[in-house]
Amino acid sequence: MPQSKNNSIQGLRFLAISLIIASHCGLLSQGGVGNDIFFAISGFFVCQPYKDSDYEYEYFSIRKFFEYYTSRIIRIIPVCWLCMFFAAWGLRILDFRDFTTENSLLLNMFFIKSKMHLWFLQQEVAFYVCAPFLILILALFKKVLSKFISSKVCVNLALFIILNVAVYFTNKYAIVSSFRLYGNGVEQIFRIWLFLIGMSFAYLLKIIKEISVSDTLKKIASAISSVFLVIFVALSILSGEEIISSLDPAYTGYHVGWEHSLLITYLTGIALVALSLLSESNCVKKFLGNKLFFTIGNISFSMYLIHGFILNDFAYLTPWRYFAVIYLLSLCVAIVIYNYIEQPITKKLLRKH
Repeated sequence: MPQSKNNSIQGLRFLAISLIIASHCGLLSQGGVGNDIFFAISGFFVCQPYKDSDYEYEYFSIRKFFEYYTSRIIRIIPVCWLCMFFAAWGLRILDFRDFTTENSLLLNMFFIKSKMHLWFLQQEVAFYVCAPFLILILALFKKVLSKFISSKVCVNLALFIILNVAVYFTNKYAIVSSFRLYGNGVEQIFRIWLFLIGMSFAYLLKIIKEISVSDTLKKIASAISSVFLVIFVALSILSGEEIISSLDPAYTGYHVGWEHSLLITYLTGIALVALSLLSESNCVKKFLGNKLFFTIGNISFSMYLIHGFILNDFAYLTPWRYFAVIYLLSLCVAIVIYNYIEQPITKKLLRKH
């Protein structure tokens, strides 16, 4: 499969889903890191990082809002509801007769309350609901800034700064704390700042692409980026609680992904920009974009949905066997769903719009 700008980023999705499943199987408690990676990627791509035109201005039209929500619904709902129906009628995990608790099929279907691992999907959907309005706000800022600043670099830099200021205030002062999501049995704050980080790095990428640099500087930047990516992937695994607590007992119960979610998300943003700028011949980019990682990254959404519903059926296994069984079963079912349900439905419905 030929490499593309996004193939290697699918490798990051592979890393994220692998960390999450390993965590849920009690093998490596890095599920928080996996979630942070997914959140950063979602924010990054909603800002169309590879589009050079003023895509933000399209959101001045109500039609664009309609197109955006239609595409999100088509990509998320069919697979999501299919897995939920299976959880309700096949596995008896969700209850179609319950209309009040997190066990309710109906409440899970509309992301009002979410059971177990579905809290993550609730966060993603909340962001996708807000995303067009966030982009509209950026469009307004950009329109005003463009009247006084002619440089694309400076305008995008201003938007990058604005987004990071929003990260600071939404996180530090919990501006959205009144907007709470009920997931995994408890009320949870909408982690919008993690998505905003991903959005900001889409603008950082646009800034860098506008700057002309010498071939020598490009080679140095490529080498640094490659080393960073290797370290990022390695630390995403090696900073697991099981590993660091074996080196120092003081870190027992210390989960990097939850304790330092901002840091992990910022590092993911850097990784996304690096992978977008590296040449197709770069060995690190080729490795992350290999056919296996790319395939699993593509079906990671289905894998995430499926794996959580079958965890209890194999909980008696040792961690390694538990992980292997859950991973392989989720992978096989996700491949079927992706190739015979998700892709055909998505292509058919999006073609109509």
